[in-house]
Amino acid sequence: MSISIFQPPPVPMNERERERAVVASGALEAQDDPVLLAIARDVCQQMGVSASLLSILLHDTQYVVAAHGIAARAYRRKHSFSGHAIASGEDFFFIPDLLSDARFADNPWVNRDAGRFRFYAAAVLRWDGNHAIGAISAVDPNPRDVITERDRATMADAAAAIVARLHERRDAPLLRDTQAVPRH
Repeated sequence: MSISIFQPPPVPMNERERERAVVASGALEAQDDPVLLAIARDVCQQMGVSASLLSILLHDTQYVVAAHGIAARAYRRKHSFSGHAIASGEDFFFIPDLLSDARFADNPWVNRDAGRFRFYAAAVLRWDGNHAIGAISAVDPNPRDVITERDRATMADAAAAIVARLHERRDAPLLRDTQAVPRH
């Protein structure tokens, strides 16, 4: 029997309001939206990372609704780097080396079969300009000591484009109704 010593993400103080914002955004119905998939691909390429993912957090689950380089599906929130990003209260969250950070060192996505990620950067998705519903993240197996202003701008632009797309989908019923529902 092994004991996991990593810190699951804290639950934000405004979790109930945040969850209502997730539902209101319609983000969970955006699974495999072609625009969101293109944004994830662009983040991966522009950041030069092995994977990028658009994660929406609701209850105990991290829903990856669009991704490049990693499977878009539901994962356990307690292992989520994005959960830490939204709980931080910041718009940008960066961990140069996940293995060197006690919160993540024994996370299954860092050193076990689930993955071997060392670098993590995320821009938080804010619905209605306030509630953090998820994040667009860039991950890589190689740590990075520095993140450039260009990288930050790439992430911020991607987050803004994602929120704009979610608004577009919410306001256009035909777009919303033709997309797949989240897979579990």
